[in-house]
Amino acid sequence: MPKAIRKMLQNGYSHDEPDRIPNNITIKNLDIIMYVVAIVGHLVDLGLDINVAVRYSLAQKMVEFGWTLTFILLPAFVNTAVSIRMYAQDKQQDSVTNEITKRHWLRIFILVLQLAPILRFTDALIYAIKSRRAARKRDTSSQRMYYGLMLKEDSDAALLRVFECFLEAAPQQVLQTSLLFRAYDQLALHQILSIMSSVVGMGWCLAAYQRAVRFAQQDKENMGWCGTALHTAWHFLVTLSRVLSIAIIAYLYPYCTVLACSCHVLAMSVWLQICERPPFCAHNKMAELAFSLALGGVYLFTYILPVEGRTRYRYTVYYTICFFQNVTCTILWYFFVDNAMRSSLYFYPVLVLSFVPFLLGLVFMVIYYSFFHPKVCDKSDQIVVRYKNDETVMEVSS
Repeated sequence: MPKAIRKMLQNGYSHDEPDRIPNNITIKNLDIIMYVVAIVGHLVDLGLDINVAVRYSLAQKMVEFGWTLTFILLPAFVNTAVSIRMYAQDKQQDSVTNEITKRHWLRIFILVLQLAPILRFTDALIYAIKSRRAARKRDTSSQRMYYGLMLKEDSDAALLRVFECFLEAAPQQVLQTSLLFRAYDQLALHQILSIMSSVVGMGWCLAAYQRAVRFAQQDKENMGWCGTALHTAWHFLVTLSRVLSIAIIAYLYPYCTVLACSCHVLAMSVWLQICERPPFCAHNKMAELAFSLALGGVYLFTYILPVEGRTRYRYTVYYTICFFQNVTCTILWYFFVDNAMRSSLYFYPVLVLSFVPFLLGLVFMVIYYSFFHPKVCDKSDQIVVRYKNDETVMEVSS
């Protein structure tokens, strides 16, 4: 996959495999731990979601079972399709990244099981360990090669985790929260576990995403830890607010919620096709439309930049729309919720959390862009990107 294309996909901050690997490269224990936690966390989150789906099935709640299963399988299918496309592009490139095409049958087996992010993080972990071993043997060339492969897998995993975060974790939170409000006492524990695992998974997705930004930002100054924390908190709080807003309206009007969310996703997809045109899958119109539709699903919860460019007006339009949607959901919850829910412990906390985190997230966004957003390096170090058909030509300006 062309490096510049992945940069534009992943939040517009140049965070795919780096164009220049740093001279001093080290694999720390924290890096190894983060990969292991990412793998284990994904499996735990998936296991708890499957558990709650099985509980619905055993309780003969087939509608709930169907929706839970849909929000498990559909995001996994999207991630698998995107991952396969990445592998196909990697195989076409004459570069060291072709090493990832090894263990062919194992990869097919894992992709069939819909575990694309696990595969990417496992590969990144393997390359990190190999780079570390090469460093101990003072084999500099192998150390740098495996480090580059690790960064590549890390950045690919970051894109897949974005889709997992906003197409699986966030929708699961919406679904299970709205069902929890309906007081399925015998299933409450399993619902809460699923919700909590999705919340933790969503936070980890965003943290891993920002970690990939920090690793491969070569044409901008490095993002400090304060900037990373603010950026993660901004998206986490906005997404949390969106999740609760959609959950409370789903509790009140489930079918209208499905229709409204579908309209929002469709509108965002049309916006992407008309105004943004992300270059991923640009060679195939149907694949391009499918990718825009998947990204439109992400935009149900938060906005990530699909292409480079100025963000002020895009953020203004998107967050204004979301602001009025959240306000509408909060008003409907306050005036039209039933008396049983109004007298429950959920009523006022949900009323606050459906709106306040959204505003707080926007405050973090403003602080981030005002003081912590990475600045572009000196022009003599910038990388110029030009497109010719489906090829990407990259030059270092002098």
